[in-house]
Amino acid sequence: MPNENKNIIAIDGPAGAGKGTLTKKLCEHYKFAGLDTGSLYRAITLCLIKMGTDMDKLDEQFATDVAERLSDTHEILTYAKNPEIRSQLTNKYVASVAKIPELRKIMRKYQTKFAINPPSLEDGTPAKGAIIEGRDIGTVICPDAPVKFFMTANAETRASRRLKQYLDQGETANYQEVLESIIARDEADRTRETSPMKQADDAIVIDTSINDKEQTFEMAKKIIKEKLNLE
Repeated sequence: MPNENKNIIAIDGPAGAGKGTLTKKLCEHYKFAGLDTGSLYRAITLCLIKMGTDMDKLDEQFATDVAERLSDTHEILTYAKNPEIRSQLTNKYVASVAKIPELRKIMRKYQTKFAINPPSLEDGTPAKGAIIEGRDIGTVICPDAPVKFFMTANAETRASRRLKQYLDQGETANYQEVLESIIARDEADRTRETSPMKQADDAIVIDTSINDKEQTFEMAKKIIKEKLNLE
């Protein structure tokens, strides 16, 4: 289709690497629509938890059916705005949900549609592009995206960030347990059979262990100017 959006930025990387922060800053700067694909899987997980589902004996077909209903009605976006998607309980089970092959197919269709036909911004103005963040955006969802970033940071840095997030939400959390959870999530994301987390060959790596928010933002803008000719 001739009117498909071509200004697509793919941002991948593990939990706590700063994908969300960079996406938000870039969306505000360029007037792009942003989608945190991880929040979609978290939204499904939270919905399943609130339904009383036995998450330790998760029925994959049931989870897939729930995901299809949530995406068809766009109710998934309502769940995605719930702060509980970042809770320790949701974090514990989201990898189990995210690895279900048929469920990922449903989410892939949803994410691809967002990228090529981004929704209007909150003020009603048309989005000038789309930024999609997740684990497999540059390799699976938007392999032809003209701009790809792979954000990373060491596990200790990411655990400290996640611990602060929990404490700020009023949860009780232990650094060592958070660190172990981060490492386990990384392993699950890297080794799942369907769409594992992987750096695209043409992705620009940004290490937020050594670059702060503003440095990361400036690095990203420089690449975007070169690739998309945007200021």
